[in-house]
Amino acid sequence: MTHKRIFITLVLSGLFITLTSFVLNGRHGSGNTTEEECSDLPADSTVNVIAWFDNRDTMTYYIYDGEWSFDGEDSVKTIGAYTKVLLTVTDSTKHGYNMEYKFLEFHVDTAINTEKQKWMKLAADKLQERVTGTTIKFRINEVGEITKYDNLNEIKKQAKDVMAEVVRAIPYIDTLAAAGIKTERLLKLVDADALVDGYVEEVELLFQWHGRQFKTGEYNTHDDATDTEYESDTYLGVTYDPENYKYGIMVDVNNYIPKEDLNDILGVLADIFLEKEDADKAKKEMKSGIEEQIKDSVAVRNSFLYSKYFPDGWPEEIISQEKTVIGEKGKLSQKYITWDYRSVGNYQQ
Repeated sequence: MTHKRIFITLVLSGLFITLTSFVLNGRHGSGNTTEEECSDLPADSTVNVIAWFDNRDTMTYYIYDGEWSFDGEDSVKTIGAYTKVLLTVTDSTKHGYNMEYKFLEFHVDTAINTEKQKWMKLAADKLQERVTGTTIKFRINEVGEITKYDNLNEIKKQAKDVMAEVVRAIPYIDTLAAAGIKTERLLKLVDADALVDGYVEEVELLFQWHGRQFKTGEYNTHDDATDTEYESDTYLGVTYDPENYKYGIMVDVNNYIPKEDLNDILGVLADIFLEKEDADKAKKEMKSGIEEQIKDSVAVRNSFLYSKYFPDGWPEEIISQEKTVIGEKGKLSQKYITWDYRSVGNYQQ
């Protein structure tokens, strides 16, 4: 078993994780903490994330996805892509609003020349061909919480078809199979529900905090490890600008993962893709690599989410990041959502 073979296997798994979140799953915690801290507070010390929408309000957003690998001070951008979407209020009811989220464009950064980016371009081309114009229909209540998706069965069928087409289009899929990598398990690894999660990930991010109340200021909490959770540190920062009435919410979480758990995670990955003998060899080499890279017995998994809102509750900007650091090396993935055009309350910007 060579390091190159292990690398190909990890690239394959990383590709499919990326594809499912580029039609493109992170959930950001600390919701319980903020609710406990922010209940029964005076109005002037809180921000309320509420949707003040009207029928036919529209906004377009650009969603930029990037991934970087780093080793000490050196970093390389390995993936760059963007999606353009249209969000529309199609009806306002006594219970809330009916919404549509339409995919308009899929493109990649042509300046990046990495193996992952080549795969991403293949996927983006297929998405541009098959998914452009696809609309997710959903409903939110009077404060903006998502209550129901109306056409996910249709989305699920399309997601499975598009993923199958991407797999068939991989130029060297036969070569990977000849090398002993179980390519037939790729689609089984990512089920239809996971693909649908990829379609609605950005919708969930746009409305994640609606219906919540936050106390302004900065807060830090520490949680010790339990049987089901890693040791973690959480930072919460909430800002409000009295001049333009915009507000922002930042959540930054560090999870500390013991070295032995990393061995288990990588071992499961090897078992999925490789035959037993090759998987055993791969796990042995990966374990050795982790021992060499981790000096202080833990890896750090960082989740960062910043959400900024217009006074009417429409999101203005969202930054979602996931970073894993093992020793001096690591990977950072970022999703940046920013508004492009808005027509709300008969006022265009």
